[in-house]
Amino acid sequence: MKNLLLVVISVWVLLTGITLNAQGTDFKIGMLMWHESHHDERALEGFITGIELSGIPSKIEIKRAYGDENQARIFLRNWKEKKVDLIFTIGTKGTLWAMEEIKDIPIVFSAVTDPVASGIADSWQSSGRNITGSSNWIEFQDKLRIFKEGIPHLKKLGVIYLPDNPVPSAEITCARDCAPGLDIEVKEFPIKDAGQIEEAVTSLIAEGIDALWIPIEEELYKNMGRVGNITHPAKLPVVSSTFEALDEVPKGDPVGIISVTVDYESLGRLCVPAAIEILTKGRDPQDIPIITSDRFYVTININAADAIRYQVPPVFMAQADNVLRGFAGQKIVVSGTGDSQEMLREAAKFLEDQLGGGEILVPESIGSGGGVRAVAAGEIDLGRVARNLTESEEKLGITYKRFAKCPVVFVVHPSVNFLDNISSEEIVGIYSGKITDWGQFGADGKIYAVGREPGDSCLIVLNKMIPGFKDITQPKVKTIYNTPDAVATLMEHRKTIGYLPISMTVGTGLRILKVDGVYPSAENVLNGTYKLVLPFAFVYRNNVSGLAKRFVDFFDSDEGKLVIKSYGVVPE
Repeated sequence: MKNLLLVVISVWVLLTGITLNAQGTDFKIGMLMWHESHHDERALEGFITGIELSGIPSKIEIKRAYGDENQARIFLRNWKEKKVDLIFTIGTKGTLWAMEEIKDIPIVFSAVTDPVASGIADSWQSSGRNITGSSNWIEFQDKLRIFKEGIPHLKKLGVIYLPDNPVPSAEITCARDCAPGLDIEVKEFPIKDAGQIEEAVTSLIAEGIDALWIPIEEELYKNMGRVGNITHPAKLPVVSSTFEALDEVPKGDPVGIISVTVDYESLGRLCVPAAIEILTKGRDPQDIPIITSDRFYVTININAADAIRYQVPPVFMAQADNVLRGFAGQKIVVSGTGDSQEMLREAAKFLEDQLGGGEILVPESIGSGGGVRAVAAGEIDLGRVARNLTESEEKLGITYKRFAKCPVVFVVHPSVNFLDNISSEEIVGIYSGKITDWGQFGADGKIYAVGREPGDSCLIVLNKMIPGFKDITQPKVKTIYNTPDAVATLMEHRKTIGYLPISMTVGTGLRILKVDGVYPSAENVLNGTYKLVLPFAFVYRNNVSGLAKRFVDFFDSDEGKLVIKSYGVVPE
């Protein structure tokens, strides 16, 4: 399916005879992730893949708001000032915000369930404004039919929802229309907030429902544990409009048994032809119909069925697209500092192979602070940090767990093959601008120093441990704003020196220097003679469970410690 869609996009580009990049400049595309979602990540991946395959010259800027509306609007206003050529949004809320902020730049959206009911479009054929895209809408009679196949005795289907959200409201309107044709009665219980979940489910059970339906509603996904508090003792099956309601819950067993959802990666790719026509032909978005995917997936969570001792019909199970057992089908996001990302990616791959299921995503750096904020907002499962928490972060009610000590090392480009040791005084001299060429070290050429922005984890360590370093008010450096980019800069340019966590030097060819005659070995870190050390830690909300807990616990195992050591880092 994936390869076929990519081929279709390629052929479409060729057949339309588009003249790409007539202006000779890259098309600027702003991509807004208003919150973190497994589905949205897949849609983003699909759109980016399609744009890259199309061959149009583009400069993509991805911004993540982590559920913060004010931050999302700042990103949108910035793109308006920059006059980007296109804005890509995912999900209903982010798209609505974009519509309110942007009137004169084309917007292409993905994963908006009902663009008409939510006010994004006048109709499916024409939005009536500067917007078009793809919807994750599935005809509800298809969902009901699948729910009944999984629960053959289904006659009364209960549903809880927040009526102010247009997405579940649109689903429920369709459910009312088509349920009688399948001999199903829908029992509704609108709620104001998550605090009413237990009351609502208890009331619906009293009305004799045979199953509980969770529509597309983020607030409910975050509170599936509250649902399970009532449905588990009642042995009541729970079905859902999306895979997210089948995820692990903070406490107890999983709740959702059956979900019906579209392929979000293909949904993102379906937006690409519209984007290309807008960018290269100047086509008005309102002239491009909103499209849906004709492919949806049925997922069964056997773990949730076992929790209530429900026997899923064998024929239905055999026909399902995905059957989750153990960690299979679970997906977690581990985001934050770039200092540990390569080590954690290797650990994630090792654990995935060991478990035979589950997906552990370790995306590009958003910094330690970004990881903390995303965890506190409930946007990611685990945050990766390379420093202690600040006083304000300690008040966020999250858990901080150190798992390793990582040396901060000074490195030079492989061309600087005449230097093995550097003193604290020489470091201060280089970074203050008093030492500007390699002549003092027995070679020719200007010294190019790479540094980091204030607040960087490595810089915090150097300011504390190297006398005089924190007193450098105007460092003579090229400032880089994340660790992977710092590595790339040091590798690309000769005669450079910089500082990095040792974990990010593995496989690079960068030369690690002794500092004041001490090499950053594990032994020297443990005995305290090498003092430039930062902590590697996870942050997470209390009662971490499922695959996230398994990943945290992995670093206490012998296998996890071997991965840590292979990166020159010292396990706690």
